Amino acid sequence: MISPSPLIFAAAAAAVFALAPLRIAILAVYLGGLMLLPIAEYGQPFPERFPWWIVGPALPSEGLVAKTWIAALAALAGAAIRDPRALAGFRPGLADLPMAAWCLWPLAAGLWIGGASPGPVVASLLVTGCWGAPWLLGRVWFATPADRALLVQGLALSALVCLPVAVAEGLQGPFLHDLIYGPHPFRFDGDERYLGFRPIGFFLHGNLYGIWAAAAAVAAAWSAAALRGAWRGALAALALGIALASQSVGALLLMAAALALLAAWGRRWVLPLLGIGVGVAALLLALHLSGAAPVQRIARNTALGQAVLDAFRSVGRASFLWRISQDLKAMAVFEGDPLVGVSAWDWWRAAGTRPWGLVMLMAGQYGLIAVALVFGGLGAAAGAALVRLRRARAWRPEAAALPLAAIVLMGLGDAVLNAFFLFPAVLAAGAVAAGARTPVATPAAAPSATPAATPAAGD
Repeated sequence: MISPSPLIFAAAAAAVFALAPLRIAILAVYLGGLMLLPIAEYGQPFPERFPWWIVGPALPSEGLVAKTWIAALAALAGAAIRDPRALAGFRPGLADLPMAAWCLWPLAAGLWIGGASPGPVVASLLVTGCWGAPWLLGRVWFATPADRALLVQGLALSALVCLPVAVAEGLQGPFLHDLIYGPHPFRFDGDERYLGFRPIGFFLHGNLYGIWAAAAAVAAAWSAAALRGAWRGALAALALGIALASQSVGALLLMAAALALLAAWGRRWVLPLLGIGVGVAALLLALHLSGAAPVQRIARNTALGQAVLDAFRSVGRASFLWRISQDLKAMAVFEGDPLVGVSAWDWWRAAGTRPWGLVMLMAGQYGLIAVALVFGGLGAAAGAALVRLRRARAWRPEAAALPLAAIVLMGLGDAVLNAFFLFPAVLAAGAVAAGARTPVATPAAAPSATPAATPAAGD
């Protein structure tokens, strides 16, 4: 039976849009929906303690009723009703092509290959709702520096929603989703941590909670430094504590990298070093996807491989190695075209396991073309924003695209080894891509025309 929560959420969203300022309403509905709605309809209860086959709503799969598109479409519908002139005045640019192509790709690939699961029309609609709608929200309604600063503050304030979850579930383990909505598929996956438990709340996985908390901490740190105010400083300290309490090592490393990027911004070596790092990471990922690198042989039969294995085990990060091994097992049964995939969400079923990274799941389902459109398109939006801001001062209100670009990179990095995606990063990517071509100004966008909206150098 379908949960009544989407209908309740739709009514609440309508009330928010009726009462709150437009952009605040967009953030409240979209971010709030992602944080508070149940994950998706999976035919619960789950027959096993660890239902490994669930891939989550980042890609079209068996959970068609998912909060990723419900929250996005509710926010887009409310924004379009409140401010139709802004949507009508939007003029797409080159930066929009990868996202537009990704929204249509499941339809094209499914019709070309046949036997798609879910069907090509449904799959394309789901992708459009999950990915295209937040991108459009960012492009249309968060297209100026002042609006981007508001978006950063919204992400920072989302840490307050994580606070009660961190306190309640950090002490006794995840239980809120089970209490309110029913069994959580990954309640027990990695819930016991170094100190107490890792919270999950209403997120798909504890790792998704962790990367969200880490992104909120980055946003809060920038807000405290750029926008000032004692309450923002307190929020930044609180958000950092919540992120640390998540005990998600990968998310914390990405948070530290993002904060280091902001702290070092303006030095000449930062952008080239970042470009080299991204290039090396992309090369390693390409080798992994192609199977050209004999990872298992190197790990098992060389001294260097054994040393790496022992190092990961000694710090309690054997799960990282396990995830790579599952990718390799799934890769061994893949029989489709590597460029277009097989258009079936469970293409890995014959392996008895599934990949644990979104990149591998996406490559098998919709091919390397899909990976290039999504990761390349979002990465290009973030990279172009960083280049435009290369001469800007990081801790200034008009440089809000900088922390947003950093959060986009955090989301992309996290998705390499996790099946989900930090969807606020799609909203952020659309917002920073707006610097390439600003939508036509409308009276409804007047709040952005403030002194704080003066573009930074290169923005």
